[in-house]
Amino acid sequence: MLNELESAGYIFRIQGKGSFVNKTLVNKKVLVTENNNFHKHFKESVSEHSEVVEAEIIQDKELCSKLKLKNQKLLKVARIKYIGNVAWAHQTNYIPIKYLPDVNIDDVDSFKELATMIRKKYRIDIHQEKSKKYMQVIVDTPEEIANFIAKDGEPCFEFDRYTYFADGKIFEYVKIYINYKYYSLTIKD
Repeated sequence: MLNELESAGYIFRIQGKGSFVNKTLVNKKVLVTENNNFHKHFKESVSEHSEVVEAEIIQDKELCSKLKLKNQKLLKVARIKYIGNVAWAHQTNYIPIKYLPDVNIDDVDSFKELATMIRKKYRIDIHQEKSKKYMQVIVDTPEEIANFIAKDGEPCFEFDRYTYFADGKIFEYVKIYINYKYYSLTIKD
């Protein structure tokens, strides 16, 4: 019985000390609500917008591996997200070019609202597709990102998100950093 519980991730063992309950939720269905905390930091109404810091076609074996693809060309779009004039997030999307034929990387403005552009031009609504996120809190935010969103060394949430088509193929891989002040989760079981 203990072997089955250990295999399922519900317990862990320390030789000579015993078996202990793992505090990790294993395959438990929960409801998650993502919250931005803008109302705590901005008294007046301010608008949210993005600035494109990089848009290019790349070829990267490691990223293609994450996307479960053979080495091929990817669109890379890096953006800083602002609320008013405060940078709160850094997001980099990687999308196989095969899904975005004739994409124009010189039209940088079209990448400010990347999901909208993809929905209008390619009829793919990524907000309606399934996704999977891996999240952790980090204090060693990469310097090139910290310079935008965590100048005072604040912790950040780091996300790896995969967006899937209905057939299970990965449409995009996204790396996101969010300054801890502007994000929280509510989890209900």
